[in-house]
Amino acid sequence: MRAEAQHIDDDREALSWALGCLRAACAARLDTLRPRRILTLHSLAVAWIAMFIVSSVFNVSIALATRLRLHGVASAMGGLIEGFRYDRFVPFADAMPLGLLVVMGLVVVVFAASLFLSLRRHSAAFVTFCCAVALSVTTWFYQLGIPAYFQAISPEHRWRIGICFAMTMGVLSVLGFHGALRYSSIQQGRRQ
Repeated sequence: MRAEAQHIDDDREALSWALGCLRAACAARLDTLRPRRILTLHSLAVAWIAMFIVSSVFNVSIALATRLRLHGVASAMGGLIEGFRYDRFVPFADAMPLGLLVVMGLVVVVFAASLFLSLRRHSAAFVTFCCAVALSVTTWFYQLGIPAYFQAISPEHRWRIGICFAMTMGVLSVLGFHGALRYSSIQQGRRQ
């Protein structure tokens, strides 16, 4: 900018040029100080995955604590759930097969893998998350088949779980459909 100002013969034009340069420099500096959009689709996805990880770890932990008769731990964790009653949860935890607890642990591992891949922006993150959600929904449906589940979990809590899964499946369907449309448009562009 200084070099340009030296080549302007008229003082008025040079002053006008210098003021314009100052305005451009201040605008550029202010632009670097302006906060960027914090919420992006990626950050929302990471938060959603983290929520599923915390929820899955909580579910496995409370079931194991109850099964191992760690009354204090299970009751303390249950205090975070509205309407939780330890005496009603014990029959449900006892009715859960060990294989189901292993699958619930596997859900945590797959969600963690999804988070890891998502933070690295790896293309397999979406598929891994879909697999984790499918596995999680499968375990929930299996739990619904255990009669003691309905005495252990309040109707409101069951509705919240169902709504969370329905919302997640809806979002995944939209994202999958959007991805399929984008993929087909890319393929059509390559053919042309």
